[in-house]
Amino acid sequence: MEKRTPKEGETPGPVVVRLWPAAAAPPVLAGALWLWFGTHDNLLAALLAAVPGIMLLSTGLSNLLWSADPRIFQFMATGSIFGMLLAFAFAFVVGPLAALALLVLSAASFVATGYLAVGQEPVLPEAPAPDLDLGLAARAAWDEVSMNVIVMTTSPVAVGRSATRISREMDEAMEMFSTHGWMENPTTYHRTPPPLERTEQGALRHEESGFEHLCFESLYEPHQGEPGRERWLSYEGNRTAHAWALRHQGEPRPWLVCLHGIRMGSPKADLRLFRPDYLHHGLGLNLLFPILPTHGPRRAGVVSGDRVLSGDVMDSLHAGAQMAWDVRRLTAWLRESQEAQSVGVLGNSLGGYSAALLSCLDDGVDCVVVGSPAADPTRLFWRNALSLSTRYLKAEGVREEDTARLLRPVSPLVMDTLVPHDRRAIFAGVADRVVPPIEAASLWRHWQQPRIAWYRGTHRGFLRIPEGRAVLEETLRAAGILPEET
Repeated sequence: MEKRTPKEGETPGPVVVRLWPAAAAPPVLAGALWLWFGTHDNLLAALLAAVPGIMLLSTGLSNLLWSADPRIFQFMATGSIFGMLLAFAFAFVVGPLAALALLVLSAASFVATGYLAVGQEPVLPEAPAPDLDLGLAARAAWDEVSMNVIVMTTSPVAVGRSATRISREMDEAMEMFSTHGWMENPTTYHRTPPPLERTEQGALRHEESGFEHLCFESLYEPHQGEPGRERWLSYEGNRTAHAWALRHQGEPRPWLVCLHGIRMGSPKADLRLFRPDYLHHGLGLNLLFPILPTHGPRRAGVVSGDRVLSGDVMDSLHAGAQMAWDVRRLTAWLRESQEAQSVGVLGNSLGGYSAALLSCLDDGVDCVVVGSPAADPTRLFWRNALSLSTRYLKAEGVREEDTARLLRPVSPLVMDTLVPHDRRAIFAGVADRVVPPIEAASLWRHWQQPRIAWYRGTHRGFLRIPEGRAVLEETLRAAGILPEET
């Protein structure tokens, strides 16, 4: 897609303002109709109608009255999904015609959510306008559902004593980091990890031929005296690092390190995302899939990826630092023990952030390509966190700028990448609602405008779309990982 060039004097703004009143109507109508049918003298009707009716009517009205909170659209999309699913059961309660009307209105609300959600975002000068149609609006709404699941399964909520502790730890860390110069020179926060001398075979399996589950002791520890150190070390499962591997037999080949997104970290999900049919078999690369801290078999809570974007700032910092530590050990191991001809890094979403951070610390990375990079976790937390959490944090004196300052040692937007300009690349969807386009644009500017591909899609594009594959292959060729086209 070509970039959109703003007209002289034009201020970036929403892309569907003219459609806003019409797009805002379906959730209100759908919610009201659900609740009207639910008032029949039938307990089952009331139970079935309650969830979609309340969610759609409340978010529809909230959008009309307070159309700025992104959480509105996350719940609006979720309520629409409930409406479409429950309409089938509702047919046995109120009849097929009424159920069909509710199904159609719920589906219309789902599409309208995509229009409304994308329409509230500024049009960036660096990116093309989304140019919404029904399909793209529906995919954007599905992003809203995904984001709602991420937020609702994130713990702990930074309230009460937790918010007080977070504030205290941040104050102590600010003083310590300033004393050691880690604010001014964030790369000096990171220590050189020891060599990875041996790995163990893990127990997890995958149907992909040649799949390996590798395990090793991370050995990462926060600095002595660092706030949150003991809590981080108490996450026993996180102290063992894991990775999946797919390698070809025979002569040594290049390796591509694939870094997954939040809530991932299982063989099935990770391999499905990075498509071995394309990367391993089609391009002939060996693949390594490091598991990010607190994810998958390393999880520290009920869900994979807990503690990373929870508002617990020191945990977020230690997660980024341990990721860089673990993956640097793995890339050195590939070069020194596995005869890797070259090592590239590919990351998606949270993995895109991780790949960008790694490229600032590992001078042995030959190229880095990121898709939909969550380049600024601070901005994403304050954008999507429950307002209850942000209110408690603000009451304790914690502000977004304070969080960003403390996370400088793990910010790829502060440090310089060590990868040459022609070997770094970005691709992102213009209607992404999980990681908005501003994330990719911020990294693109910081990286001095390397190659970038904007595709007409949402967060779920990644390696399915030709723009992403094209920019990846071009960068791999620039690094000598793939041969030049003949």
